[in-house]
Amino acid sequence: MKQTGRRTFLRLIAGAAVSGSVLDGLLQKTGSHPLGPASAPTAEGLKLGLISDLNGSYGSTNYSSAVERGVTLLRQQEADLVLCAGDMVAGQKRSLTNSQLEAMWAGFEQSVRAPLEKAGIALIPAIGNHDGSSQQHQGRWIYGRERHQADLFWRKHRGDLQSGLIDSERFPFQYVWKRPGLFVVVIDASSANVDSSQRQWIEKALNSTHRHPDDLCLVMGHLPLTAVSEGRARAGECIANPQGLAGLLRRAGVDLVISGHHHAWYPSESLGLRLLSLGAMGSGPRRIIGSGVISPPSLTLLEWSRASELISEMTIDLNTMQPMTHHDQPAQVSVPGFPVARRRSLQWQRASPI
Repeated sequence: MKQTGRRTFLRLIAGAAVSGSVLDGLLQKTGSHPLGPASAPTAEGLKLGLISDLNGSYGSTNYSSAVERGVTLLRQQEADLVLCAGDMVAGQKRSLTNSQLEAMWAGFEQSVRAPLEKAGIALIPAIGNHDGSSQQHQGRWIYGRERHQADLFWRKHRGDLQSGLIDSERFPFQYVWKRPGLFVVVIDASSANVDSSQRQWIEKALNSTHRHPDDLCLVMGHLPLTAVSEGRARAGECIANPQGLAGLLRRAGVDLVISGHHHAWYPSESLGLRLLSLGAMGSGPRRIIGSGVISPPSLTLLEWSRASELISEMTIDLNTMQPMTHHDQPAQVSVPGFPVARRRSLQWQRASPI
């Protein structure tokens, strides 16, 4: 298992011509303080890359330069694992042909998944609305062909994840992935409807005998529990009945809930949970509600020290390749009809209360 700590952060901007002293200042500004001296060995832990919303315009098979830089950074950082919160391809358009859908997934394979695999980094996917939306009409999938293509693609690559897969009958839409120290529950939040059947499955998954009390427990799905970005504070853009699902996650002791879809990076606390809204890695950046600043293309690095139970998050602006600060973000996002989200620290301990 790879080492975590300050040395990994120092490698973050290799090639960006930023000195260690400057990086220390950036770390202090973002709240992601070093875990220890540069020369000291650190406790075993995990380094995760967290990405979301890579897609371009409908039917696109190409990826932006920000996505390319992000993939390169993840490889340079030697992430143990990359978690993608959805929207890997540019679907959700019924006029797209099967050939176009196949070509989009082939583009994702060439630009994202294969380069990570070549570097020995597995990618754990959640299905987004543009990958294979779970919207239904009269009991039928509206985007059934897209869900079928997503299923075909990920089942073809299931072997790369097989060693960690648990309860994977509905892979890639709902499944559990585990490795020592980490327990990930992936849910199908590719639309606002996370129905009672799936909620029962989530509760069962979180109480699995495979989950160790000391595991860092992450739940990842595409749509969030509450609204954070302009243009997405409306019905259908967040999980319906979030209070019920949040109660289930709280009782199960989930450490962090990861989502995409709102194209704005905002680490928050809401409904008694730690939430992480990931910025878009690709196109379509949005403003956080109450902020005048558009959230740039970004990815998040999360480091988990098992000895101290300390989690440090660092989010990288993929235009400037520098860490982003969250102190100029709104202290809270409050929208009528949605749970209030309050900005939280980027460094926290797994066992600490919210």
